Parts: sequence; structure tokens; C-alpha cells
Amino acid sequence: MLDEELRKDISVIVESLGFNVYDIEVKTRKITIYIDKEGGVTINDCEAVSKNISALLDVKDPFPTSYVLEVSSPGINRKLKTKEHFLSAIGKKCLVHTHFPIDNNNTFKGVLKECTDDGIVIGETKIQFDNIKKARVDEI
Repeated sequence: MLDEELRKDISVIVESLGFNVYDIEVKTRKITIYIDKEGGVTINDCEAVSKNISALLDVKDPFPTSYVLEVSSPGINRKLKTKEHFLSAIGKKCLVHTHFPIDNNNTFKGVLKECTDDGIVIGETKIQFDNIKKARVDEI
């Protein structure tokens, strides 16, 4: 629902405030922007980003009706969606669900050992990116 230009504008604002955009999720009438920085994100950080992004969204007006903007940290048990996410999680315990079974299993829990151009290795299992249904860090 958000076009590429608006996503770039959001990234520019977030980065100008000293944060990285970890992810942007858009559902019906809700935009959730996950921000991150070295050392973690505080509630004050989220508030500052929210104020700046709100101004942008007021001008760009991506929804014909009202919407909710949420700015959040990706958290300790963050979702893993992109290759960059998986690369940053190497050495951490992760939980991965697959679309199709591998050795009669659709759920894999273990240390993320490797991330390549086409997939990951969790424990001793190689999983192709296109077979990953959902994944997250599982540190708690």
C-alpha cells in the first residue's frame, strides 16, 4: 500500500534522526515502522520518529481514510524477513517455520549458523529463502 517513494522518504527521515528502518508493515489502515539503532531503542526515540513521520504522512496522505501510525522497536525476538535480518541474527537462537517440510518437519529451532544468497542454515538444516514461511529470533 505504500509506494517505493514514500518508503524511501520514511527511511531518509528515520536515518536523519540516527536510526535504521528495520521493517515497515502495512495492514488495512495501520502503518508500523520498526526502528533500530546500536544499543537499542527507547520510547522517546519512537516518539521522536513518530512525530517526524506523522508530518510526512500528513502531506503524502497514503490512505483515503484515517489510519494509525505505530513506531516500535523490532524487539529481542524480532521477525526475520530479509537477508540482512538473517545476517544480523547469525549466532543467535532462531525459530523458523517452512511452507514445505524438510525431513518431515516444518518447524526448526536452533542457532542460525549461516546465511547465503539462497538460504540459511539453522542447526544442521539448510532452508531455502523461498521455503521460509516465517522466522524470528528466539532468545527468550
